[in-house]
Amino acid sequence: MFDGSIRDHAHLTPRATAVITPTRTFTYAAFNAEIDRFAAAMPELGVDRRTQVVSIAMDDPALTYILMAALARLRIPTSPFNDHGAEVRLVQDRPGAGDAAPGPRLVTLTEAWIQDVRARAPAPLHQLPIEPEAVGRVMLSSGTTRRPKRIAMSWARMQAINLANFSGRGAAIHGVWAPLTTVESIQGFTLAISAWSQGSALAGGFRAPDIPSLMESRPVGLLGCTPTQLRGVLASLPTDFQPRPGWRVSVGGSRLPVSLAQDARLRLSPDVRISYGATEATINTLGLASGLDEDPGYVGVALNGAILEFVDEAGQPVAEGESGEIRIRGPRVAHGYLDDPDATAERFRDGWFYTRDIGRRLADGRIILEGRIDDRMILADMGKFMPAFLEDAALACPGVIDCAAFAVPNAAGLDVCWLAVVGAPGFDRGSLAGHLARYRDLPPPRFAWVEEIPRNAMGKVQRALLRNALLAALPAGPAP
Repeated sequence: MFDGSIRDHAHLTPRATAVITPTRTFTYAAFNAEIDRFAAAMPELGVDRRTQVVSIAMDDPALTYILMAALARLRIPTSPFNDHGAEVRLVQDRPGAGDAAPGPRLVTLTEAWIQDVRARAPAPLHQLPIEPEAVGRVMLSSGTTRRPKRIAMSWARMQAINLANFSGRGAAIHGVWAPLTTVESIQGFTLAISAWSQGSALAGGFRAPDIPSLMESRPVGLLGCTPTQLRGVLASLPTDFQPRPGWRVSVGGSRLPVSLAQDARLRLSPDVRISYGATEATINTLGLASGLDEDPGYVGVALNGAILEFVDEAGQPVAEGESGEIRIRGPRVAHGYLDDPDATAERFRDGWFYTRDIGRRLADGRIILEGRIDDRMILADMGKFMPAFLEDAALACPGVIDCAAFAVPNAAGLDVCWLAVVGAPGFDRGSLAGHLARYRDLPPPRFAWVEEIPRNAMGKVQRALLRNALLAALPAGPAP
């Protein structure tokens, strides 16, 4: 469907900008012509409508977009570059181990072939029918501990996501849409197809340090990012940068710290929004980041069509305001995992997707995200504890850039709390313990001073890596 929107805009607004990369710019007319050229050339690669799923591994972001739309125009599903379940993997001048290796059949696109296709006259393709429930894209879950699961996205589901983006995350923004997450992630992919569906320009291939100049050169835009990426943008701001009120910042992927949200509203744009979702369920809540000032962990209210419930370990709804696992149903939720009936049965039950996230809903509908069930610590000195409460407190300490709480067993085999901390240059490490002592109901942590907190592509902390690294670094075994 999004490939059809590109074709429509190529006829209606041919000179409007469709794609911006650090090295190239495409109008809708030029972008559409490239899509037709590469779609027509696919049979030369042994790719046709009988092909099940094609993963794309290109160095050039513009070529990634062109191939993704060309295959969509042929109604061939695409997937991220690391999808081992794909039938074919297109790679750019990067020969692999050969067809005998496990995984998809590798097809290398040489520079000579790419340039030859681009030199051909574009031949508009006939529109093919769309089956709304047919698979148009396969995404991979963004878990932190297990191998990613494959999730089918139907054309109908993509259209429902578009509506949510048009009415919420990107409402009234018709300039440049600049997701810092790539199309390998659910946030990057859905922002890309929504930008093209409404005729906006998609900025791809930009890194956090590139964003300030992009914002200064374009009066209106939407920046999509994770909290970690937002921190990188703020660190890159020139001293004379002026806030851009015509830009909106949409943050998702993990909890947004209060101090980071306040800094972004002050120095980047007053319009900062937060969302909550999952690859399996996409965007489900949206709110203004100012709501974090009152409620750390706030992620907005449920968007139209998203039904959220909070349940106990037996799957029964908890009382309003109490914490429970978040389960979701609605038109933007997938039906299960591809070729994984056991995982599907575990997470998709009776029309609900069980997120494995802990949260609660306040009486006025505001939703608070507390963290992952898998992240919950059972500490020797205080029982169950969600690391986000300690992290929120630590991030409020001046000089703490980033942090993550995790549990490590002591000599007796009982879990104790550790806090990995990234401090600003010259940070007084001794001040953090005194700062945390002012908060009630926090475990007394041991500190690990690190250069960077390990996170996945969506900004979620990889606590197992921290735990394993600390265990390996303690020569005498775990601390008592």
